[in-house]
Amino acid sequence: MTLGSAIRQGFSVTRRAGTGIWVLFLVNLGLAALAALPIYRGILGFTGHSLMTQELLRGFSTDWFRDFTMARPGALDNYAAIIANLGLLSILVNALLVGGVLAHFREPDLPQGPFAFFRDARRYAWRMVRLMLIGLFCYWLVFLALHQGLTRLTRRWTVAALDDRPVFWINLAISLATLAGVIFVNLVIDYARVTLVLEEESSAVVAFLSSLGFSLRRLRKAIGVYAVPSLLGIALLGIYRLVVPWSFIDAS
Repeated sequence: MTLGSAIRQGFSVTRRAGTGIWVLFLVNLGLAALAALPIYRGILGFTGHSLMTQELLRGFSTDWFRDFTMARPGALDNYAAIIANLGLLSILVNALLVGGVLAHFREPDLPQGPFAFFRDARRYAWRMVRLMLIGLFCYWLVFLALHQGLTRLTRRWTVAALDDRPVFWINLAISLATLAGVIFVNLVIDYARVTLVLEEESSAVVAFLSSLGFSLRRLRKAIGVYAVPSLLGIALLGIYRLVVPWSFIDAS
């Protein structure tokens, strides 16, 4: 199967998996709303019904943000902790539900209702959770080896550097290498999820190793299939930036 035909078939099947996709979308939207609720209450409590609310409706104000951080010390740390905790929760929730979506790709011609979705999600939930733990361990290894390890090594080598430009380029290369490692782990985990469902693999470790071998053998095609939806997401952000005036985003 060529790269183009694989992408076309994937989009075709995705359109018929509406139930699972809507469930995932609404669940993640609800988690995002829970994360935003304390921030909304904090902003509303600080701003009240002043004229600043009208300015915030048009976009972000750096002056207001400076006043907010001075008047509410520690608020940003609390918001960051809430977002981080709900982010971890969303990883678990998506792991529990993604099996219901992928199961429809095994039999795309059959209709999928809510009962079938949750039945399939329950069937693959434990396997997906085990795969999630493997993925989290791999992310930790990437950050430990590439980001922390190389950053410490670079600091020892450049501690007496008189020019900051080489230090900047080295740190940029480390950040790009870390990003590439995270993307590759994410790619392998996504293919392992497909292996668990479509090949009825019962072992998360075997599915991960099989996906790792598949990704390494067909790295260019695997990255191509993975990159197209990502580039479409970036394109949507670009369209949003073109359609929405900058004055609506930045009110400073």
